[in-house]
Amino acid sequence: MNSEKSLIRQAAPGLGITFTIALIALLTSSMHASFDSLVISVIFGMLVGNMLDDRRIFDKGIDVALKIFIPLGIALYGFQLRIATVNTEFFPGVLAVFALMFSVSYFISRGIGLDKSLSILISTGLSVCGASAIIVLAPIIGARKEDTSISVLSVMTVGLTGMLAYKVVGGMSGIHMVEFAFLSGTTLPMLGQVKVAAAAMGPDSLALALQYKLVRISALALVAGLGLVLSRGKNRQRGVPWFMVAFFAFAVAVNVFPKAAVLGDALKPIGSMSLSTALAAVGLSIDFESVTEKGVSPLLSAFLAWGILAVGVYLFLSVVMP
Repeated sequence: MNSEKSLIRQAAPGLGITFTIALIALLTSSMHASFDSLVISVIFGMLVGNMLDDRRIFDKGIDVALKIFIPLGIALYGFQLRIATVNTEFFPGVLAVFALMFSVSYFISRGIGLDKSLSILISTGLSVCGASAIIVLAPIIGARKEDTSISVLSVMTVGLTGMLAYKVVGGMSGIHMVEFAFLSGTTLPMLGQVKVAAAAMGPDSLALALQYKLVRISALALVAGLGLVLSRGKNRQRGVPWFMVAFFAFAVAVNVFPKAAVLGDALKPIGSMSLSTALAAVGLSIDFESVTEKGVSPLLSAFLAWGILAVGVYLFLSVVMP
């Protein structure tokens, strides 16, 4: 009993600060659709952690937060993979862009010298659903906390740049609404960014873009398996983690059983808080020096991959649907 009380006392400061950062991030993300609570959590965590003279008092709580809230958040995220209402005719085109985005990003990242884990995380974030996909995949491939933070920040920067650029393109290029929805829904990494960009051409564009985005989110299951194969590390020999089994089970349930969707809606705040708390803990444990050691290479690889695919998709649509 005394040891349990001692553990709680040791973990309390770290858990308290991670919960606080996560709550602030969730409140901030509610102010605008382009604000992602996971990105804000890791940024705030890094800022707070690097302003403190001595972070050791928070270490125990940070460790507890990572061990509890990453698995819990990932498992509950399975309820968000709702593709039962997506038009199946969208699948081939969207999955083709997804496959190209992942492949181009991975080979560019490896080509400029990034390690496998970081390359996989950046490729996953760009091709699937940004920070959410990164946090799901990171523990599966045994990625370092530094790589998680770097990939989240790189993908976020690219996504925000793309969101602003697409709003300009939509207003000046004369691109058709259907083409613009496809461009936004298939090449912007985060859901909020897709919403803001696609809405620039009206509700019909937004509705289409969200359908495309849901197809990409469903590809997270494919990336999880591919990540295990590409990482070829010790994690691959440990089998599938329990939280991924729960993730897949919840994803299947929410698309097959109507009542599971109701349960998923009820548990969504817990899942969001769990992932935000986990990323706050990741940010708190990162030194700026460990992030800056990588230089601009991760950001450069993300921009190159996104730029190539965005221009490629735009030119293809201009030829196919002039």
